[in-house]
Amino acid sequence: MIQTNTRDSWPNGSLGIMGGGQLGMFLCQSARALGVRSAVLEGNPAGSAFPYADQAIVAGLDDPDAVDALIAASDVVTFELEAIPDPSLDRLRRAEAEGRIRIHPAADTLALFKDKGVQKRWLVAQGLPTLPFLDVTPGAVPAPLRSGEWPLPVVQKAHRGGYDGKGVQILRSEADLGRLWDVPSYLEPALAPCRELSVVVARGGNGELRAYPPVSMTFDERYNAVHSVTSPATLEASLVAQAGTIALEAIGRLSTPGVFAVELFVDPADTVTINEISPRVHNSGHLGLEGFVHDQFEQHVRAVMGLPLADIRPAAPVAVMLNILYEDSLAPVCPSRPGVVDLPGKVPVRIHWYGKSTGQAGRKMGHLTATGDQADAVREAAEQALAGLHQLTSGPAAGANDSLEITTP
Repeated sequence: MIQTNTRDSWPNGSLGIMGGGQLGMFLCQSARALGVRSAVLEGNPAGSAFPYADQAIVAGLDDPDAVDALIAASDVVTFELEAIPDPSLDRLRRAEAEGRIRIHPAADTLALFKDKGVQKRWLVAQGLPTLPFLDVTPGAVPAPLRSGEWPLPVVQKAHRGGYDGKGVQILRSEADLGRLWDVPSYLEPALAPCRELSVVVARGGNGELRAYPPVSMTFDERYNAVHSVTSPATLEASLVAQAGTIALEAIGRLSTPGVFAVELFVDPADTVTINEISPRVHNSGHLGLEGFVHDQFEQHVRAVMGLPLADIRPAAPVAVMLNILYEDSLAPVCPSRPGVVDLPGKVPVRIHWYGKSTGQAGRKMGHLTATGDQADAVREAAEQALAGLHQLTSGPAAGANDSLEITTP
């Protein structure tokens, strides 16, 4: 099914987006603001991006006719997720070779990063700092693990299909080895304690690099999903600077425009290593919507469409983002349409709802961001806002969202 919204002119071309979740939604909003037409291919008819897309193609990412329709509608094709089926990626490559579209980031770059095993080898080959790893042959426990040469605990990471805590598990004891996944994967040492950072880097079509300041991340251990993101990062200045340098070096090795997220570990010895790189806009950059004058979504559209990158300037000294992860108790306050809610208070807090009609434990239903001058006050405002959503489900307002007026950006 194809639906099209019309507009008189699109001075800066047409952008096709593979995937129509919340990342696609924010990309569509930025595209429109920049005079760029957006076309979205997404299999879920209730995809978050569809209300904001100028053309909606409702079909699976593996549907060749739908991919052809996206190609026909686009000057440039980009991605909101790595898991693009190989045949679809090959179809895009052929269209690019024929001069019908440009693909940004490049198809080969997406293929490099969507397989974590391939990505890991690339990091090593590039001499970039990353944790040591041990390949897992499906159906077998690696000999170094059985012999104790590799001590427990370890983290198993599937080569493909991992995101939002999926495709990752910790094996803490010999008994846990019995649940080693029978899939292509690798093992890494489990760092405890471990601090995590992320650096969002924009690479322009002319090779220019602009990095947002590193952010700190904390995780919800129930789902191994991001709980909070804080800018600026709450680590020693030397470690923050080192993380930024490593991220710029990594993305500097590429030759394709777009926004990339470099996730990093800081181990107990203060060694900084790359966890993984995402060739797309990223959850760790969401706080830029309120925290920076020009956010990651605007930068990505600028980069892939050949427009100049924007300056990276904070809109507030401190920004804290919290993910809203689905729990059954939150169902009454999760709206069925995307939009924003601004909460009154001394510290500004904005909720972004993604309009997801159904939820499962740990699914991202939205996020909220608080901004201000004082880190403690900003974090407290964000946590109180999230707690307030849970309280709405048990108080007199349960089952209604009338006290939270949703507006469309």
